[in-house]
Amino acid sequence: MFEKPKRTVNRVFVHCSASDKPEDDDIEVIRQWHLARGFDDVGYHFFIHKSGLISSGRPLEKIPSAQESHNIGTIAICLHGYKIENFTTAQYNALRKLCAQINTAYFARISFHGHCEVADKSCPIFNYVQVLKLDKYGSFGGTSSGSTTPSQANNNNDFVELNYGDRGEMVKRLQTLLGVKVTGVYDDATLKKVKDFKTQHKLYPSGIVTKQVWELLNKPILDNISSNTQHAIDINTLPDLQQGSRGSAVELLQRYLFITTVDGIFGPKVAQAVKKFKKSYNLYPSDIVNRQVWQLLLNQNRKRTLA
Repeated sequence: MFEKPKRTVNRVFVHCSASDKPEDDDIEVIRQWHLARGFDDVGYHFFIHKSGLISSGRPLEKIPSAQESHNIGTIAICLHGYKIENFTTAQYNALRKLCAQINTAYFARISFHGHCEVADKSCPIFNYVQVLKLDKYGSFGGTSSGSTTPSQANNNNDFVELNYGDRGEMVKRLQTLLGVKVTGVYDDATLKKVKDFKTQHKLYPSGIVTKQVWELLNKPILDNISSNTQHAIDINTLPDLQQGSRGSAVELLQRYLFITTVDGIFGPKVAQAVKKFKKSYNLYPSDIVNRQVWQLLLNQNRKRTLA
């Protein structure tokens, strides 16, 4: 079973080992290759053998060495293989199962990508988009025996009504979606966030978390932000982004940067705009959009709205 690391993760990258030799179907072989390249350990967190067995590689708490400048906030998975016809059904099933567990652990707020999306390579060779049934944002749509899919996670059985003082896993899920400290106890901090969230959506600001509140919390970030309530935007709901990120938060970033094509894909043009924006505030011009950058963008948007 997958267990979330404490570090922030928002993307998963799929790789292939570029070898079909039986003697290379071994995590220790991959580790020796990477040590010879100067890595401090194998670069991937998981290695999927031809048999479908999954071996653990680099500890999940450590950032991978797999996608060059796109390692921060990621998990790296490698399948043994080089030619598309040599990957096995067992490998694809294992990949789907692992990704389903990761997706569930992050409440479907994580995206999945191939190494080829951020590098001039064909890795992982096989059609990972089809195997994992990804949408244009990289959202997982595959299924796995015994694993919860995004659609299953939103059925009526998961809309448990909560109130101040409640405890348990559903409280943890609520706290994760609200961006407050996850304790499993519906405490004062959680109550304040619930009331603020309900006020933003023009609901009576009680502490009761109803089915309607759950549905709003599970919508994409852009759907949770009313165009006429810019001051109500909670900076904690906006994730860190960088080139390769996808989703509704990227769409919001593109709007704030006045980018003509709003497609939710953080490509080179968005990266260039981010660097230019950060440079204008005397910040190091990297492509990373963190809380500080979001705050500057929000402030700029408020000034433009009030002008």
